[in-house]
Amino acid sequence: MITITNLHKSFGDLNVLNGVSLDINDGQSVVVMGKSGQGKSVLLKLITRLLFPDSGQIIIDGDDLGTLSGQGLDNCRLKFGMLFQSAALFDSLNICDNVGIGLRAYNRYSDSEIDRITADSLDRVGLTDVGSKYPSELSGGMRKRVGLARVVAMKPKYILYDEPTTGLDPVTSAQIARLIKEMQDDLKVTSIIVTHDIPTGFFLADQIVLLDQGNFSFTGSVEEMKNSQLSSVKDFISGYNADADIKHR
Repeated sequence: MITITNLHKSFGDLNVLNGVSLDINDGQSVVVMGKSGQGKSVLLKLITRLLFPDSGQIIIDGDDLGTLSGQGLDNCRLKFGMLFQSAALFDSLNICDNVGIGLRAYNRYSDSEIDRITADSLDRVGLTDVGSKYPSELSGGMRKRVGLARVVAMKPKYILYDEPTTGLDPVTSAQIARLIKEMQDDLKVTSIIVTHDIPTGFFLADQIVLLDQGNFSFTGSVEEMKNSQLSSVKDFISGYNADADIKHR
């Protein structure tokens, strides 16, 4: 379980997070939505301690993230996998080596075990014959799948997604969203998905949080968000068209 309490983060005079609080239960899929530039990705970096909050607390499975260092922090980070907005693959490595890079760094697996886990992870995301290729040879959607395979290979408890469908066409976006949903249901992981893509957010969420002007202006289910009369919610979903929902693609 992740508990975020009264979290503040500023960059100079820009207040990005202004005392936000949130409980994320094990096995839950939480979608953080909001317009671009609202600090959604900053929240993910704070949860993984890539950034430090100005104040507030993040508790991960009972451990106060702000007090961890050294091996304790490393062990905590191993609970997380992250699918970056750009997939963040290494251009100089082939796909198998990209997927297995974390396993090799972990230094607890033999080469044959890494090969097996890598192949299984690529198969899980529907890529069985690309291991010898390089990222430049793949489409944007395939690179996202490789990035997800790399995450899955490490068997994390928590998976963080930073704008997983950005830059993809509607059909490919739907495919990636369905794959994320499949991973959520199959692996029983806890997911935190940052997006401004409303159909993707509605498809994936058990709970939606709307980040607006540094605050969580709304927290609730998809149906509650659709029916909300809050001005921040109505403004954010004003262009939403149910015909664009992923189930229709």
